[in-house]
Amino acid sequence: MTPGINFNRGKLLSGRIYPEFFPISKEEMVLNIGCGDGVQAVVYDGNFKKMVGVDINQDRLEVAKQLAAVYGFDNFTTLCANVEEIPLDEKYDKIIAIDIIEHVINPEKVMVQMRCLLKDEGSLLVTFPVLHDKWEFLFRFVGRKILRRKGKTIRRDGWDPDAHQYDYKLKEWFSLMDKNGFSLINYRATTMFPPLHYLGLPRFWFSNNFIHAIDSVFCRLPVFRDFGQSAVCIFKKK
Repeated sequence: MTPGINFNRGKLLSGRIYPEFFPISKEEMVLNIGCGDGVQAVVYDGNFKKMVGVDINQDRLEVAKQLAAVYGFDNFTTLCANVEEIPLDEKYDKIIAIDIIEHVINPEKVMVQMRCLLKDEGSLLVTFPVLHDKWEFLFRFVGRKILRRKGKTIRRDGWDPDAHQYDYKLKEWFSLMDKNGFSLINYRATTMFPPLHYLGLPRFWFSNNFIHAIDSVFCRLPVFRDFGQSAVCIFKKK
């Protein structure tokens, strides 16, 4: 379906949880903060009035434009900007910030931006890392030391937008959101499975509907939902 376009197909598969947990209607304006290669527009199948994807990486935004064109979305636009200072004035019904808040230099600046750009009655979807980084570290260690695979991680000097800058506990993220004017409405884990794709296994926990359904039940249960790869959280303004 998408020949010649180099985008993160794994995120396209795992992204099925977002419309299941945070539906968006065709009448709603959506701001996608840290959109990367734009797979969220595909995940939501273009079912929004308009989606604006903001990212600091222009190359990824070009991929996002290609994806939108291939899937026939004419209601997806992009903006190259640092998400700590988004040059927009209009307000949005929904904001999604997936796998981005832990990458920035100052997460609270992003939270201020989200509060300014979200309508008073709007809602916000944010993901926070929980056990993903710990599993990733373990599996990469296994890959290098036991399976003898060559590491692919490239270290950059200074701020690397692709690297995680913070290792806060989930309660600390919630506290920061509360401090910056947001109330937590609900949250779930992305998956209870570790990121086995780092060991070369396909993401069957997302692709197999039966396994995904069982996984989703545990991802929504109190206590269990605090120990998934990441937390998917819905907020509203106070």
